[in-house]
Amino acid sequence: MNQISFEDLFEEENEKEKVEVAEIPVPLSPLQKDILELVDSEEISALELCEQLIRAGKISDERFTTNKPKAYGEVCLLLEVFVKEGKLIFVKSDEKRDRVYKLNEEMYNG
Repeated sequence: MNQISFEDLFEEENEKEKVEVAEIPVPLSPLQKDILELVDSEEISALELCEQLIRAGKISDERFTTNKPKAYGEVCLLLEVFVKEGKLIFVKSDEKRDRVYKLNEEMYNG
């Protein structure tokens, strides 16, 4: 005689409840579009990207006392989203001073 555990009672119900949810692509923000346009197949640092965005008037030129742009954190967060989506590849971190990324060419060539 097979003994049924408490979890077994809900196993069939859980299988029935699994519903596939289609991922709806979220449109890119203007800043995300600007970042992707500036990143090419070469490696680019987040700090260099910030400087280019500042020169283009896309982000504020406000800076910390270390001279790092205040928008650096926001830019890094957006870059990390692109890494998770497979659009960029994280290359290296420069001891918390900067982060380097490059375009995932397989994503755009494949």
